[in-house]
Amino acid sequence: MLSSRQKSVLTKLLRSNHYVTIEFLAKWQNVSGRTIRYDLDAIDDMLKQAGAPLKREPGKGVFLHVGEEKRAELFRIAEGHQVFFDKNVHIAMMSLFAIMHETVTIQQLADEFHLSRSSIQKYLPDIEETLDRFGLQLARQARKGFLVNGTERSIRRAIFHWLTDKQVDLERVERWFDCEKDGGRGQIDRWLRSCQEDRQVFYSEGSLRVLTIFLCWWYERILHGHYVYIPQEEREAGHRLGELSEVVSALCDNRTAEHEHAFLNTLLGQAKVVSYKNDAVLGESYQKEKDFCTSLLEQISTILQVDLLKDKKLMNDLLYHMKAAFLRIEQGLVIDNPYTEEIKVRYRAIYEMVHQITADMGYTLVAAEVAFITMHVSAGFDRSKSKRFLPTVIVVCSTGLATSSILTTKLQQAEPGFHLINVVNTEDLEKALEESDVDFVLTTQELPIKQWNDTKIFRVSPLLNDEDKRTIQHEAQKMINRKQLACFNQVYAHASAVEPTLFDETVHTANTSDWKESIALAAAPLLKAGYIRQGYVQEMIMSVERNGTYMVFLPKVAFVHAGPENVIKEGISMTIFEHEIDFGSFNPERVEVVIVLAIKEAHNQDFLQLFRYLETQEKREQLITKWIGRKSAT
Repeated sequence: MLSSRQKSVLTKLLRSNHYVTIEFLAKWQNVSGRTIRYDLDAIDDMLKQAGAPLKREPGKGVFLHVGEEKRAELFRIAEGHQVFFDKNVHIAMMSLFAIMHETVTIQQLADEFHLSRSSIQKYLPDIEETLDRFGLQLARQARKGFLVNGTERSIRRAIFHWLTDKQVDLERVERWFDCEKDGGRGQIDRWLRSCQEDRQVFYSEGSLRVLTIFLCWWYERILHGHYVYIPQEEREAGHRLGELSEVVSALCDNRTAEHEHAFLNTLLGQAKVVSYKNDAVLGESYQKEKDFCTSLLEQISTILQVDLLKDKKLMNDLLYHMKAAFLRIEQGLVIDNPYTEEIKVRYRAIYEMVHQITADMGYTLVAAEVAFITMHVSAGFDRSKSKRFLPTVIVVCSTGLATSSILTTKLQQAEPGFHLINVVNTEDLEKALEESDVDFVLTTQELPIKQWNDTKIFRVSPLLNDEDKRTIQHEAQKMINRKQLACFNQVYAHASAVEPTLFDETVHTANTSDWKESIALAAAPLLKAGYIRQGYVQEMIMSVERNGTYMVFLPKVAFVHAGPENVIKEGISMTIFEHEIDFGSFNPERVEVVIVLAIKEAHNQDFLQLFRYLETQEKREQLITKWIGRKSAT
């Protein structure tokens, strides 16, 4: 996905009938030439998928030459509309189109997706393979086109799976059905309101949109006599469907209605909930979820040395989430979490705890589910007001008691909290640093030193303005994350007992003073070997710009990664830089090693393994020397 700046650059190129220089684009966007080159790499990566690569000529600039039809599609991207160039997205959308219609012809697919008949023919084997994963077959009918065969339950599962896929264009899917016909949309809205009242929950806007589309299709399906079969062991005694229960009873006989009620009860149970009433769990069986949540929270409480089990809100929130999560797992449904990558960066310690503990409990959870559980647990930990991992701080102030008093008071009020060791004057700072284990220093005046060994020094206003608060809160959360990771690593050392490996068994070296370029250089081996696409580099840079330097989990070591969309094959690349880099734009860290994690699957052990083997300078040097020696011997 292109950023807003990249879309602006794409628009400029589309409107130009000649070469445009890097210098012109940089001045126009008020950014560096290097930034424009990164933008052009991301644009070119997208254009190649569209079959319209960018022309780049040294000394002349860049030029985009495309036909009018392709130009119109690219303008749609630049204007923020979604166009599908990714083959997998095309396949998903065409599969969904085929399955949601009784029959479909090649011409209908060609017209809907603006492709030639020959292109549709080439996609058919991929569509058949995709449908096969759900137990469905694409059957050819003479003079009628294609029909999707399979059980009604398999068809419904496949449709709901694709409707919840973040890559699917729901706006386009909505156009396939006229939900407004005969007041249909209002009727479905009423059904969903009554379901929420009956279940005493409120669904997310995204879930309501998906449920509306699905129920619109489902209702037509029922009217045409297509009913589902649910095995006896999967039919719960009761159901909470509001008016939908009466709708089903009116349309089906008692035996059929029992199956439809069970299906809808499961469907509504796996939807995302944003809030609930306190007594919503009454009358429902939550034993499996209670056992899961109790075990998880007990183990995390032991690691973090805080009693999370006494947090009733946390337990209730987790029970609701896991009730839906277990249903999603049973149905093979993968939920989207737009905050997954951000959670991995900002709350990596708790994320790793959740993943490792649930894996040891025998559950294989996708990254999105792990991230949601991490959000619940992190919120509970914050509510606990635990002081165990709070950063230790020294305040330097030589201007008087009033100044130090207001600063320390403001500091005590700031989240997430701080351990204030002492208030000292400039002359006593060095001695205080030698005698205490300090995470960082706050000073109200200019000091002759900017950093003491690895201890940062921040100049702040005694009133702690918004920018000061943002900076020290960022630093504090980073310190908490590091301490929690170190604590988890001590308790769960066996989780990372396997020595990590680099994809090419090579420790690379490079030289730059630009942190963005350091990411590009560190990713270059993976890019050249075909492990990642160019877009992965841009996404990693954007992650640092968006989240700050949380990914510097160890002193002078940055672990960078992004979402799995631009990962072709999993691998790790390590690059050591000749000189330390000021890594990041906001609250930068001194970094000398950049590790790129190309992670395609929901989760793997690479991060924990690397963290354990690089945790200390001694271990880091031993492992790097071993890797270098291993390569030299080949």
